[in-house]
Amino acid sequence: METLTLKEKAYQELKGLILTGELKAGEFLTERLLVEKLEMSRTPIRSALEKLEVEGFVRQSPKQGIMVESMSIEKAINIYDLRSALESYVVKQLAEREIDKDEKARIKQILEQQKLYMEQDDFYNFSIKDFEFHRALAEIYDNKEIIHILDQIGDKLRFIAITVMKKKKTRINIAYEEHLLIVDHIFAGNGEKAASELTEHFVKGKLILIS
Repeated sequence: METLTLKEKAYQELKGLILTGELKAGEFLTERLLVEKLEMSRTPIRSALEKLEVEGFVRQSPKQGIMVESMSIEKAINIYDLRSALESYVVKQLAEREIDKDEKARIKQILEQQKLYMEQDDFYNFSIKDFEFHRALAEIYDNKEIIHILDQIGDKLRFIAITVMKKKKTRINIAYEEHLLIVDHIFAGNGEKAASELTEHFVKGKLILIS
């Protein structure tokens, strides 16, 4: 049980270092460096690397060793386009149904947490709440297939979000304000405006990424 816990800890810590950019795309790593950095043995680190390789965050080869993978602009744009298609539909449908007070309270709580991280310029934790916000909308709409797709690409969404916020520091504030507008339109029952605002939300992020 302890070994499994160490494996999960190694995985979470390594993934966090990649998502925040402390371990940069294209950077070559060694097990020895990671052992020293994480203060763990090789066994949980190897397990974490295997999992991260499957997820596309690192690449391992006998000759080159361990390399942090980069995400192509094309792939990031494709992810933006996928999200725009799925999530604009979600918010439009949500606006056309009754959202109960518990669901509204849940969304407002996530936004309050986002605001705290925004005020601290904490890109990493803001990205966690950013994903939680978008996933919560899909959960309230109760489409399990859309939730499943978001879960599959969740870490990549966070990686893109952090990259965009680092590239343009004011993006964290603007993204938060856009979330507020999307929610206002949903609660007001205006599906077209909610969908339009969400689409624009993704377009702005995409433009920063490719600029």
